[in-house]
Amino acid sequence: MAINAQAQIELHKALAPRYAYRYSFEFSRLFQDDWHAELLSHLPPNSKRVLDLGCGTGFFLAELDEKRPGAIGLDISHAMLRVSEQYVPSARLVTADAERLPFRERSFDAIFCKGSLHHTRDHIGFLSNCRRALAKDGVLIMSEPCNDNFLIRWARFLLYKFSPHFDLGDQGFTKEGLRELYEKAGFEVTFAGRYGVFAYVLAGFPDHLGILRFVPGNVGLVKFFLKFDRWMCATRILRIFAFQVVMVGKPKA
Repeated sequence: MAINAQAQIELHKALAPRYAYRYSFEFSRLFQDDWHAELLSHLPPNSKRVLDLGCGTGFFLAELDEKRPGAIGLDISHAMLRVSEQYVPSARLVTADAERLPFRERSFDAIFCKGSLHHTRDHIGFLSNCRRALAKDGVLIMSEPCNDNFLIRWARFLLYKFSPHFDLGDQGFTKEGLRELYEKAGFEVTFAGRYGVFAYVLAGFPDHLGILRFVPGNVGLVKFFLKFDRWMCATRILRIFAFQVVMVGKPKA
């Protein structure tokens, strides 16, 4: 785990400028705002103590801090957190390994994890740490790469194998596989859904696929894709094409 932690630090140190570039386009921010809204829709209204686990450069943390002032952001990459300081000057930031949370038991009412679990190797240990850090009625809200579709698994494998911006060990999850990890770590799953198809691919990562930068009316196009994607993710046959699985759980009594 120590070797992986150091590898993730070095990887994200190089990625920090790319993340800032990724969110610099209006059409990309539109997509990210919608993704964030999906995650925030699962936040119980009485939640006050909130953690963004693996907050990166802080774009989600900024929205979270607006709704829950005093939100805490944790990331293993200090380079990422230095970028986030520009966007969330009021948030409390912690440089630490998510697999060794430096918080007391029951410190939070809600923990968000947007794409961090797959960067770790001890998945059950990671989730168990989250459970211990949550209050009795707290929730863990997570969005992770979904590998339910074999075409997506194949495309992700090629990206991870040949791009220097990915770690080959950072694999995604099937929806049921992630549910099983939740349950083994002591969670009761209260929601399991999918998110992101065309808007995810075309607008989510302009640092990797920047074709929309050159398309007139790209903002309107992304708005259409967001609506179309939600329809697909709500349709039994088509939801398997989603790139993310969103899961919410609470500690078992």
